[in-house]
Amino acid sequence: MTSQPSSQDILLERLVAAGLCDQASAGRARQLAQKEGVRADRILLRLGLVEEPHLIAEIAALNGIDPLDPRSAALDNDMARRLGHPYLSAQLAAPLVSPPDAALVAVADPLNTALLAELAFHLERPVHVVAATTQQVRELLASGNAKETGPQERALTAERDAEALRKADIDGPVIRFVQELLNDAVLAGASDIHVETTEEAFRVRFRLNGVLVQQLGNLALNPQSVVARLKVMAGLNVAERRLPQDGRLQTVVAGRRVDFRFSSLPTQLGESVVARVLDPKALRLGWDRLGFPPEITEWIKGILDQPSGLFLVTGPTGSGKTTTLYTALDHLNTPGRKIITVEDPVEYNLPGLQQIQVQDEIGLSFARILRGVLRHDPNVIMIGEIRDPETAEIAVRAAQVGRLVLSTLHTNSAAGAVNRLVDLGVPKFLVDDVLRGVLGQELRLITCAACKGNGCHYCKETGTSHRQIFSETYNGEIRPHVTI
Repeated sequence: MTSQPSSQDILLERLVAAGLCDQASAGRARQLAQKEGVRADRILLRLGLVEEPHLIAEIAALNGIDPLDPRSAALDNDMARRLGHPYLSAQLAAPLVSPPDAALVAVADPLNTALLAELAFHLERPVHVVAATTQQVRELLASGNAKETGPQERALTAERDAEALRKADIDGPVIRFVQELLNDAVLAGASDIHVETTEEAFRVRFRLNGVLVQQLGNLALNPQSVVARLKVMAGLNVAERRLPQDGRLQTVVAGRRVDFRFSSLPTQLGESVVARVLDPKALRLGWDRLGFPPEITEWIKGILDQPSGLFLVTGPTGSGKTTTLYTALDHLNTPGRKIITVEDPVEYNLPGLQQIQVQDEIGLSFARILRGVLRHDPNVIMIGEIRDPETAEIAVRAAQVGRLVLSTLHTNSAAGAVNRLVDLGVPKFLVDDVLRGVLGQELRLITCAACKGNGCHYCKETGTSHRQIFSETYNGEIRPHVTI
């Protein structure tokens, strides 16, 4: 005697037969459903293995449920206020205008019998459901929020929406979009990902070779959901949209782990997000890979061979200062040396180094860490950035007592590093005593003859990047331009 196929098996067979998902995806959903004790259609949606509109249509057809008609559906504001917007947003349900003796509710999970029973209990009347997508439910709920015109009401609604978004499961298309976004940025060699809310919907841009390049986005997705998904991955508070937040997230791209440094900023139209790509494969260590001319490379090596002193790298954000310092550390990283780095944040992990993350929120500042580092007898200390008088003082003191100190400094030129140290309270005679050299570098866009006027970012003939390293040194007249 053979057992009858379950409704979930029939649904999966319908999806496969209609070409909406493949057999492998259906099998994977079955296995995870048995393992996690959830329905297979929820697994498909969570993993982005099927489009939600297609899934909802099949569920509605298989179970005799009416699909939502967006042209005639309208939110019942009285019923919505009675149930509460946070509850409806979390459950992805929207009560519709309906006859007095029944309640018509649009839900994104029409097979959730527990939710239907709960709605009937709260509304004290029978509930008739219509199947809708997550986006349709959110649009219905938003249409009711628009009626709240007072500033206090709008602020309260925004806070409730954020809390509901934190509690609700983010739908499969958003998860898939965010994963594809991170993958595309890594594979394209982008240094940063910018996700910004605009009046239309949201905008996605990658910074490639120092230039922001517009990317194709899914305008059907809710920008708040995209930002919320990134926040969840970064372990941040999704409900907090009024204050800036910083975090770190990671994913797997092409079989390797890639980290992203995440930052969100509240704006007038919504949250703006920037994620710095920290791809270990993109870290180009080795003097020959930096593109410096031989004379600058030999000059830097000469400084690094000295047992003590201060070596600084200056330049604007994104000019490759960290890459240069990591190359120097890789050069110095031998069994006979103890190297400690103090960074904010630790962008790349280098084997053999003791790397420490600054955490200002708990009082673990550059200066406090450096005081402890000096007691660990290091040969080389790398400081992510000298940004305050106390850090500058400790760095100079360490360089005086037999340590080689490497760091970055934000100045417009190599020569400006001297005045900057003096401004930070370091006496001029100490600067002259410990400073071994300053390297100033920046990236400049160029246009080759083959691509002039085309607005592209890679040479069509050689495939190389349209950028240039401009380097200068403080204790010499070397000012070469190197195309890479």
